[in-house]
Amino acid sequence: MKTSVTSTSQITSRGTSRSTAFYWISLLTTALTWPLIAFGAIVRLKGAGLACPDWPLCYGKILPPPGFEIALEVGHRFVAGVVGLLILGMVFLAYRLPQNKEYRRLSLAILALVLVQGVLGGLTVLMKLWPPTVILHLVGGNLLFGCLVGITYMAYRKEKAPEMKETLVFKWSRFSKWQASALALFFVILISGGANSSTYSGYACEAFPGCHAGSPLSFSLAGETVAGTQFAPIPKDLEGHFLPRYQNEWIHMLHRVIAIFGGLFLIGLVWKTLVRHSDVVYRRVGEAIVALIILEMVVGIANAIYRIPVPVSALHTAIAASIVGLLSFSIVKSIYGTH
Repeated sequence: MKTSVTSTSQITSRGTSRSTAFYWISLLTTALTWPLIAFGAIVRLKGAGLACPDWPLCYGKILPPPGFEIALEVGHRFVAGVVGLLILGMVFLAYRLPQNKEYRRLSLAILALVLVQGVLGGLTVLMKLWPPTVILHLVGGNLLFGCLVGITYMAYRKEKAPEMKETLVFKWSRFSKWQASALALFFVILISGGANSSTYSGYACEAFPGCHAGSPLSFSLAGETVAGTQFAPIPKDLEGHFLPRYQNEWIHMLHRVIAIFGGLFLIGLVWKTLVRHSDVVYRRVGEAIVALIILEMVVGIANAIYRIPVPVSALHTAIAASIVGLLSFSIVKSIYGTH
């Protein structure tokens, strides 16, 4: 009888260990995915998106030829591959152990999403950075990150908070719908930003709030030297125009309108539902989202007038991913937590 009790204890211990392993793997995968999104932006901004003209190999080789741009592109692919393997491990643990059954559907959905991301990454190369594939790849990366934040919170709730060791119960409420609406709105802003970036329309307007230097009440650095960089003067036929005239200018200015008015509306929504919430966690998350949206607007303006410097543009992408992560956290907490 004593042997039987010991055996059961050992089995329980092993099960708990593997269940905790799911939390750590999901946390590591989430931590890798966030910089991977910004890394992808750096690869494109450095002109390395087509450094390897084929996919999944590079110039038909497993070991690519030397070169900085090639190293950037292959490095991005390598980190993405590691993320994919970690997600495969999450699915294995979810289906291997009964105590991880709450994660099965979401982990499988995440695996499907990362496979789609892999295909989109390949198409982005093979289709020579065709804007629709670039936009879908950006949206898919942020959606993947949001799902990973959600499943990591679920694992934390179940495995790391002693007072919360109960079966996770899905509760879709009005509050959850408001958070989902906020995330959907932000993805609209994200898509407009992806269109602006993938068509290289970020370079089309160099002033703010108007499109070109010399326009009323607009600030610009065109023709000036800043930090050792000479900004090219704009053509005479465009100088002084507040409104856009050409396609890339329209794409750029449309993104500004969507980002500014959508961002302000989002701030109001977050303030109403999160910042004023009785739960201190929601309040802190809401305050962080509001601060990041304001920072994102400031960085976006700097991005335009400084003519898309790589560090500023990468920061712009990273902040957007952070907002997606926080909104995803608020959604999952409202579904599986208190609200």
